[in-house]
Amino acid sequence: MKTMSVCVISLVLASASFAQDKGTAAGQSKEVQQETKTTTGNKTAKTSTDTVYGKVESYDPGKAIKVTVPGKIITTKSFDLDDKNTTVNVAPTVKTGGWVSVVEKTDSNGHKTVTVKPSAQKHAKTTS
Repeated sequence: MKTMSVCVISLVLASASFAQDKGTAAGQSKEVQQETKTTTGNKTAKTSTDTVYGKVESYDPGKAIKVTVPGKIITTKSFDLDDKNTTVNVAPTVKTGGWVSVVEKTDSNGHKTVTVKPSAQKHAKTTS
């Protein structure tokens, strides 16, 4: 019985440590959302850009990547890497636990472009 309670305590402490590490990464992450309108002749094109600087929580090459984002309720954001209407560019050095910048652009036709590359910099503060 004593062995079992020691294992449970170890598991609880490990979970608390993981949650604290994830919270720290979320605090150092940064997300910037931007919309751009371009008018040419009689046509207006809109582009939405979402840029996330964060720690890779999980990465399944060719399928999905989950990155920390600043926030208290939601601390990660997932990006779909295998959608038909998405052009994806992922640097070969991207791995779980590393810091990345993810830029997701959506044009006025609904086509997305996702670019993921390593980011050596952690972002503790939002700058304007």
